[in-house]
Amino acid sequence: MNLIGKPGEKNLKKEGRAMKRLLISFVLAVALLVVPIAGALAAEDTVTVTATPGFVAISNLPDTWAINNVGGGNGAIEPGTIYYSNPLGDETAPSSTVVDGDCYFEITNTSTVPTNIKVDIGAFTLGDANMTNSDLGSASNDATTFGASVWYSGLTYTSKVISKSTGSDNLISSLVAETDLKWGMEILTRTDVFTGSTSSDATITITATSA
Repeated sequence: MNLIGKPGEKNLKKEGRAMKRLLISFVLAVALLVVPIAGALAAEDTVTVTATPGFVAISNLPDTWAINNVGGGNGAIEPGTIYYSNPLGDETAPSSTVVDGDCYFEITNTSTVPTNIKVDIGAFTLGDANMTNSDLGSASNDATTFGASVWYSGLTYTSKVISKSTGSDNLISSLVAETDLKWGMEILTRTDVFTGSTSSDATITITATSA
């Protein structure tokens, strides 16, 4: 019996193994090609993030007030008397609903957000009309104290707000951004008589804060 295979059979086996190696190499090559193709399918986009700061800014004009001298008065004050920053009359109360014409002052509001506005007034000093704020409004005074209240155009006058030396309630809350405000103040002078003619000064402080 001849145990040696025919030459043709050996060649077929070699060719079969060669084909398997070629097939494996082809499959690996295809697999390597698939990986970068899959990565190329990725996509991206961007988002622009905007941060806009809230900005609070006001200015007020006029920046001086000579009591009893804006509505026809003579510029001199008497004890125990209410004076108004009213162009229509220094001793004339505003309308039942305050109108622009009753208001001597105007706040120019360039804030970009709603704001709360409050108005404080400190003591009168350095003269013969010295007096401190009673912090009880324009219905309260005594020998050495005055009272003050504030109002603005469009407000019901009886809803006027007490103006304290500090820490007053809001004159207006949530004033719309970039909306100006016309306003006024009234002062009830001290009851004690004045013994000289040297003027005294006080400072009104207007504060705006974001609502």
